[in-house]
Amino acid sequence: MKHSKKYLPVYIAFLAIFALSCARKLITDDYSPRETSLIIWAHADIQPYNLDEKDQYEIAMKDIRNMPFVPDMAIVAGDLVHRQESQYYWDWMKTLRSESGIPLWFEIAGNHDQNDPVSYLKNSGKPWHYAVRYGNVLFIFLSDEIRSAVTDISDGAFEWWKNLVINNQDLIIVTITHAALKQSGLISTLNSTMCIKDSKRFWEVIQKYRVDLWISAHTHLPNYIPIKKSTRRKSATFFLDISSIHKHTASPIESWIFIFRDGSRSLLCFARNHEKNKFYRTSFNLNLPMPFVYGSGKPLMVSQYQ
Repeated sequence: MKHSKKYLPVYIAFLAIFALSCARKLITDDYSPRETSLIIWAHADIQPYNLDEKDQYEIAMKDIRNMPFVPDMAIVAGDLVHRQESQYYWDWMKTLRSESGIPLWFEIAGNHDQNDPVSYLKNSGKPWHYAVRYGNVLFIFLSDEIRSAVTDISDGAFEWWKNLVINNQDLIIVTITHAALKQSGLISTLNSTMCIKDSKRFWEVIQKYRVDLWISAHTHLPNYIPIKKSTRRKSATFFLDISSIHKHTASPIESWIFIFRDGSRSLLCFARNHEKNKFYRTSFNLNLPMPFVYGSGKPLMVSQYQ
């Protein structure tokens, strides 16, 4: 069934009103992890439109610094900057990163980062597509390749991702993209510009081979909107929209904390409101196909595609 775009704002408004009545409660107690946990701060869509909006990421960073634990890793799922000539904002972000205490930073390019691809490659120090192993978790990072509202991933990058998925079924697999798969069931995919172009390629693979968690962003929808997380009957993949840091009238400054615990098959997933300095009660535990193995506690970049 095809959804008419003209009804999308009405549908989202209805869901928002419903969700506000039942899902915007906050958790008051922070979580204290084990020493052998992998703690990840996952966020996206920083992209200050102007100098005045820098404070939004600064608020998020201050909240993270004040938490009772320091994340081991940060994942940024695209749209770090907004416009061309982005070096000023990269310098500003690098200063915030150095003050955060977070030792590991992994990002992908979103559609707005492709406004200044030279600056992105220079400042991130990463290829467009790469895979990192931490313990027995394989993180596969897939960037937007062109400046387009949809996430455009080449067939070459798709084949690289596909081979990684097929050949690493003995690991916990996490894929990170800026937009979501059309078939994910996330509410944002009612809008075609919020999807990965030619999503069917990926969908056919994950119906046969396991990808445990698929992280995306791009939407700027608040966490009280339903269907920002989803599972589909024909796939084992759990889809999660983690956006966004960038604040809108109806959308607070938000992100997610993921905690992998050594020996546990449960991934703790906490949605964070940085303005309230609290976790949402919409946080949840995700069952993993195998226990997390902490290993050496050091990441290894195992593959890349440029």
